[in-house]
Amino acid sequence: MVDIKDKSQCCGCWACKNVCPVQCITMKEDEEGFRYPHVDKDKCINCHLCEKACPELKPEYNDDAPLKSYAIQQKDDEILRESTSGGFYSALSAYVIKNGGVVFGAAFDENMVLRHQYAETLEDCAKFRGSKYVQSLIGDTYSQALQFLKDGRLVAFSGTPCQIAGLYGFLGKRKFDNLVTVDLVCHGTPSPRLLKKYFDQAADKYQSKVTDYRSRDKYYGYQFSTATITFTDKDKEYHKGMEADHMLRLYFKNLISRPSCYDCHYKTINRISDITIFDCWDAQNISKVFNANGATNVFIHTSNGEHFFEEIKNDFKYAPTDYQKIVATDGVMIKKCPPLNPKRTQFFKDLNNLPLEEVEHIYDPISPLQKILISIKPAMYRLEIFRIYMKIKRIGK
Repeated sequence: MVDIKDKSQCCGCWACKNVCPVQCITMKEDEEGFRYPHVDKDKCINCHLCEKACPELKPEYNDDAPLKSYAIQQKDDEILRESTSGGFYSALSAYVIKNGGVVFGAAFDENMVLRHQYAETLEDCAKFRGSKYVQSLIGDTYSQALQFLKDGRLVAFSGTPCQIAGLYGFLGKRKFDNLVTVDLVCHGTPSPRLLKKYFDQAADKYQSKVTDYRSRDKYYGYQFSTATITFTDKDKEYHKGMEADHMLRLYFKNLISRPSCYDCHYKTINRISDITIFDCWDAQNISKVFNANGATNVFIHTSNGEHFFEEIKNDFKYAPTDYQKIVATDGVMIKKCPPLNPKRTQFFKDLNNLPLEEVEHIYDPISPLQKILISIKPAMYRLEIFRIYMKIKRIGK
């Protein structure tokens, strides 16, 4: 049976829970807000399926470098605007839905808890767009995906690299040509408990319930990544860039991610997913077909991934790339783990004992100069100063 003694050795993928034939495993939240498997030993039949499914006990890798590498950008302006980068997964989702398939991704529920869900319509797929810098609760979606696969339906499944590893661990040696997996390059998976406190703080300040959240959107443009919170009261607005939003600032200070993220087994170019996606910041230098509204790097690892790319490539603009150059520029985090902040342990102690505002003041103070720069950002946006700056910067490369 699984027995987590070192939390850095559990990525929270839920493979063990999904594979358990007697349902004796529950995923319980710890004091930091992360979930870990707990086994009811009275129900356990010692079948060891949970251990066999666990990707942490025996990580698997693709021996080959990416078969192909591309930069892509959606042709549909509305989808491109709603997407964090270039809208690749939206194109893949549309193909799967049109062919009677099912799309899995992460979306917030009515209580603003991020959960993995599936969609069977194009309208429902829209909820998967946009970055949410927290790991979703997988729930029973591995089991649901398996049933759809057995029924002969196409299945697209996206997630963090460890979630895709968990899916394959759950599936065991079973191979499905009707399954396409897409992982993303992430910096880590922040605490859901902190995110809840962040939402509660925003709801209290703006006196309106939080109904949606994007860790990064294009409110100030693609290059000026912005955290956006949506409220029941549509007149209330929250749009803050990385220089002002505490959730983002704490994230990139490496204070709030899951322990396993600081020693991640999946930080490799040799990923077992069919396709890996991440931001392509330098798209306009790669090809003149791209505009400044966001693009995605796409690494194809398998012939199956190559097949699906060929099926959907007419939905977006694309250009081949040299994956080694891309890794050196946009893809540093493909292979690099975030460094563990030595203050992390104390941070979570304070998070559980102090008001969030006080925690932010201790661990993420914003200087008077920074406050001035933050205050003039809307004006920079309206006058397109930042866009001019980025254009000059690109020319200078």
